[in-house]
Amino acid sequence: MIARLLTNRLFRTEARRALLRDALGWHGPALSTRSHLEEVARWILRAQAATPDDGVSGGYSFEDGWIASYPETTGYIIPTLLTYADYSGDREYARRSLAMAEWELTVQHPGGGFPGHFVDRPHPPVVFNTGQVIFGLLAAHEASKDRRYLEGAVRAANWLVRVQDDDGAWRRHEYRDTLHAYNTRTAWALVEVGLVSGDDRFVFAGRRNLDWALSQQEPDGWFRHCGFYAGEDAFLHTIAYTTQGLLEGGLRLDRLDHVSAASRACRAVLAHLTAEGFIPGRFGPGWKPTARYSCLTGNAQIAAQWFRLYDILRVPAFLDGGRRATGFLKRLQDCRTENLNIRGAVKGSHPIWGRYAFGSYPNWAAKFFMDALLMEEAVLAGDVTCIRCW
Repeated sequence: MIARLLTNRLFRTEARRALLRDALGWHGPALSTRSHLEEVARWILRAQAATPDDGVSGGYSFEDGWIASYPETTGYIIPTLLTYADYSGDREYARRSLAMAEWELTVQHPGGGFPGHFVDRPHPPVVFNTGQVIFGLLAAHEASKDRRYLEGAVRAANWLVRVQDDDGAWRRHEYRDTLHAYNTRTAWALVEVGLVSGDDRFVFAGRRNLDWALSQQEPDGWFRHCGFYAGEDAFLHTIAYTTQGLLEGGLRLDRLDHVSAASRACRAVLAHLTAEGFIPGRFGPGWKPTARYSCLTGNAQIAAQWFRLYDILRVPAFLDGGRRATGFLKRLQDCRTENLNIRGAVKGSHPIWGRYAFGSYPNWAAKFFMDALLMEEAVLAGDVTCIRCW
C-alpha cells in the first residue's frame, strides 16, 4: 500500500492531512441537513468552475488535482442541482444546471451515444454513460421547456435501443465489454424518456432490461453481474445502481415485482449496517463483505433508497438505516477546512486509502450524498413528491 500511496501523491501536505485524520478516526460534527447540502452543492459548482467548459470535473484527486469534465456524472448531477435550486431558492443552481445540459449536447456522438469517460481525450460511446446523461437532458427539458434537450435524449435512447440484445441486456459498447446488471439505471432512463416522448419503444426496451435483471437475482437478493468486472466482487456503488434502477423503474411502470426485488436486496445491505452508519464497501455472492473500508458513494446511494422504501412500505428499519447512513456521511464531510478543493466534498472511500476511488473526491459521491439528504428532508417533512431521486 505504501507504494500506491506514493504513486498517487498522497505524500503532499493536503493528502498527509487527510491520511492522518482518517488514521486517527477523525469525525466532524453533524450539522443541520441544510448546512451539509449547502456545502456539497457549493463544491459541485467549484468542480464545474474548475474545468474549461461547462461540464463538471470528475472530481478532485491528490494525484491529478481537478479532473477533466465527465459527461456521465454531469448528466445525473443536473436533476440533483435543479432539485436543490427549488429546495434552496437559489436560482444560480438552475442556471448552472442548464449550462451543464447545453455542454452535454456538444459532446454527444453523431449516432446518439455519449462518451464513456472524461473529455480530456476521445472516447467511444458507452451504454451506461449514455443512459445517465439522458436523466440530465430530461430534467433540463422539464425545467426549461427547450425541446433540444428532449431531442438529445431521444437520440440517445434510439442508440441504446439499437445496441440492445434480444434478451434485454447490453453486451456491446459496455465498460470492459462486460455484462452489467447495473444497467437497470440505463433501463430506468429509457422508461423515463419513453414516458415523456410518448415513444413506447423506449418503455418496452427499458422494461425488457429490468425483466432480464430480475432473472439475475438469487433468492437471497444478490444479483449476478452486478460488479464492474466479471468474476470480481461488487462495490456497494454498483450494487446500489442495480437496485435503484429496479426500484425507480418499477415505480414508474407500476411493477411490484421490480420494486420487491430492489427491496429484497436493500434489506440484505441493511443487515450489514453498523450502529454508527458504516457499511462495508464491497460484497461477494451471498452478501459476504469483502472490504474493511466503506464506499461512501454506495452509502449515499443506498441511504436514498432506504428513505424511498420507507416512504412506500413504512418499514421503520429503512428510515433508521437511512438516518444512520447519512449521519455517518455528515460526520465525514469536512465543512470547515480552508482547502476549497475538498471542503464540502465526499471521499471515494473511508478511510481515504480504500480501494474505491483511492485518494480522491469523485463528483458522483457528492451527487448521491445530495440525493440522500434531499430524500431525508422530504421523508421527514412527509412530502417526497418533489424528489425524483435521479
